[in-house]
Amino acid sequence: MKWKKGAALLLGAMLTVGLIAGCGNSADNGGKTDGKKVITFAAETTYPPFEYAEGDKYKGFDVDLSNALAKEMGAEAKFVSMGFDALIPALQGKQIDAIASGLVITKEREEKIAFTDPYYEVSLMMVVRKDENNIKSEADIAGKTVAAQIGTTGAMLAKEKPGTTVKEFDSIPNMLQDLQNGNVQIVMLDEPVARYYIQKMNMDDLKVVDIGLQHHKVAIGLRKDDKQLLADMNKALAKLKENGEYDKLTKKWFGTSK
Repeated sequence: MKWKKGAALLLGAMLTVGLIAGCGNSADNGGKTDGKKVITFAAETTYPPFEYAEGDKYKGFDVDLSNALAKEMGAEAKFVSMGFDALIPALQGKQIDAIASGLVITKEREEKIAFTDPYYEVSLMMVVRKDENNIKSEADIAGKTVAAQIGTTGAMLAKEKPGTTVKEFDSIPNMLQDLQNGNVQIVMLDEPVARYYIQKMNMDDLKVVDIGLQHHKVAIGLRKDDKQLLADMNKALAKLKENGEYDKLTKKWFGTSK
């Protein structure tokens, strides 16, 4: 897991440039390895259990799903990391082939890219300090200082509320630490991610407010002109659900089948 802070943002940007440079061929000309087409998937890899870095390896539900989809399509998956707000521009610029990053389907994003059939549903939740008993519903967001990841649906929702100050972060651990330190009152996160970090980072002084603010469908993002890849990936996803491989992955990473 990468606990990014401060200068780590610069390092992340440098790594992203290198990764994009290394994966350009697969997106531009259907690069092949050992006779197989390579599909380059990208994600913001501080979003467990969907995707995260462990040493020099990427792990998580989206990583396993990408590999399974590529295999079903007779291809190989290449998984790269970059900032969340860089994903759609990289896809549109043909530096990557697909976004597999817990990406929620929104009308705004549908104007820019295509989505596969949904493969998961998540609920947007609020995280607060454990001694906070006055934040219980969406209406309580108004007038608060709220932390959310850059470009996420949590940030969008918070900005709609009157009198709200929204602090946008690149790193989830950093915004949870900001909550612990009293610099923000609410952190907006999808439920499985919030519970994962609170447990793994032993943040016993934080809690998830058990009210789903929004319910989102998650899918893989593709370029609008990649119609054949979209059809092939939807076919592969349906096959994985049919043969039980999808259920195995959801049980592995979320503890239950979907």
